[in-house]
Amino acid sequence: MSKLPSPTNPKNSWKRWLPGLVVSCIVIVVLFRLIDIDTFVLALKRTNYLYVFVAFCLMVLANFSRAAAWRELLGRRISLLDTFAIVNEGYLLNQIIPRSGEVGRALLVNSVIELNFFQVFSTIIIERAIDLFIAAVLFLSTIGNALTLDWIIPLAITILCVVLAGFLFLFWAIKKKEVVEKWSLRIDQKSGFFRKYISPNLKAIINGAEIIQDSKRILLAVFWIMVCWFLWISISYILLAGFIGSKPFWWAIFVQSVLAFGIALPSAPAGLGVYEGTLVAALTVFSVEKETALSFAVIMHAVQLVTIAVLGIISLTIQGNSLSLLLNKVIDRLRKRRSENGI
Repeated sequence: MSKLPSPTNPKNSWKRWLPGLVVSCIVIVVLFRLIDIDTFVLALKRTNYLYVFVAFCLMVLANFSRAAAWRELLGRRISLLDTFAIVNEGYLLNQIIPRSGEVGRALLVNSVIELNFFQVFSTIIIERAIDLFIAAVLFLSTIGNALTLDWIIPLAITILCVVLAGFLFLFWAIKKKEVVEKWSLRIDQKSGFFRKYISPNLKAIINGAEIIQDSKRILLAVFWIMVCWFLWISISYILLAGFIGSKPFWWAIFVQSVLAFGIALPSAPAGLGVYEGTLVAALTVFSVEKETALSFAVIMHAVQLVTIAVLGIISLTIQGNSLSLLLNKVIDRLRKRRSENGI
């Protein structure tokens, strides 16, 4: 039996969790100070469980389309079933240890095919960059009808610019590999840290990012990510209709784009509190009662968590992976990264 990586030092691990826990606690306290509990319970009882079932089915399809997108970025080197399973396991990890799913996915690919960790991780970075770009575009396309949150406009524009600049840099680095390698060698001579931790992985990152030169693959990846977003928006629209009736579809587009920014904040595991608070804030723009908005947020979050738990556990079983072993590998990788950064 292989030896598990030693757990993180308990004296330091709480520091990593503290900011997220504080943010989640503050949001939860504020929410419960703003709402009337009895009205909230009554609103929650209006849940349409047929809509919940439909939302669950759409969430499964969204995960499938996400897997199809990532498979294109990986150059179709693994099967769609394996990609789907790894995506599900990554989402499950994210609910247990915030921001760990991406690391978990990069590690899990090696259980199927031999690929450099950073080469795989670069495809996940590209995937996330496309997500941010779509979220910013959707937000900017609907904010004109919801000026209450116009303060987010500079953030959305900044994200668009950063993502575009990142893609331009990747294109340049791929085209000018020799220049990048010479620059890397010069930095190696001046910095031991760069020579030990960055330089060996830089080539793998660039190799993984080369997929953006394949127009067919990148367009297919963008297509499937857009399908995923359409399904997420449809879930918001359907569940929202169960609480406040049929509303313009752009409401759901706006809500989903705001949610994408909100859940990027530090939070407790599973985004507890921050997820709900973001949705309530987005819906106040449309003068939806806070109690009704919170009921919608709780149900939507529950649908997401149940889907992730069910698909994640099934995927672990099918692939013969152990959650405890995977968690230890992810924690070990995160600890290694923090030590490399001098944290």
